[in-house]
Amino acid sequence: MIVTATYEHKLSDADIERIAERVVRKLKQDEDQNKLLNITESAKYCGVSKETFWRWRKRYKNLQNIAITAGGVVQFRAEDLDKFLESK
Repeated sequence: MIVTATYEHKLSDADIERIAERVVRKLKQDEDQNKLLNITESAKYCGVSKETFWRWRKRYKNLQNIAITAGGVVQFRAEDLDKFLESK
């Protein structure tokens, strides 16, 4: 015997608002992960001084490989920095 049931979900305005807030927060997180950070911002993101970040850049090849240079300005994606920090 197979029993199936259907449920009707009714969301309150408060529920819809909470869901919308979560969606906006998730979109903001995704946007932040794709944002390009300069050297100063990258160092701050990694929780180190700018000088330490420069030393890391010289020492770790995988950090050199994720650098994006446009017009002489070196930038990094936050998601790439996260991966670097995990592998360090």
